[in-house]
Amino acid sequence: MTEPKSKPRRPSRKARLIASRLAAVQCIYQMALSGLDEREVYQDYVERRMGREMEGDNYVPADLELLSKILDGVSANRNVLNDMIIGALNTKKPEPLLQSILFCGMFELMSHTDIDAPVIINDYVNVTHGFFDQKEADLVNAVLDRQAKNLRS
Repeated sequence: MTEPKSKPRRPSRKARLIASRLAAVQCIYQMALSGLDEREVYQDYVERRMGREMEGDNYVPADLELLSKILDGVSANRNVLNDMIIGALNTKKPEPLLQSILFCGMFELMSHTDIDAPVIINDYVNVTHGFFDQKEADLVNAVLDRQAKNLRS
């Protein structure tokens, strides 16, 4: 006897928000490498990656409103965000993927004051773990934490 198939559960709001942050980092990185603008990478994400299986992993669909806000915000504030990153690092510009993570995290800290800073920071540190070692995750944590204190004091 076969068991009835259950309907797949819809991912939680929290999972969709985390997926939005990951997708935003990937889109900003794609923009840096390809020269595409935020609308083009957004459309590419929606059409080709959102909620799909890729390389054996199922992508949780992003919250499109948050993804759009991050992409538009990073694009509109790129110079300010870049200055904040360079100032926080006291060094040259980081490599593009790490810079993309910091751009997205800083933008959210700057503009999404309705979301607790530790939530934003934790999500971007977790995104960093997906691509880098602990050293880079610690750097992202330190930079975003310092900027949260500056921006929200």
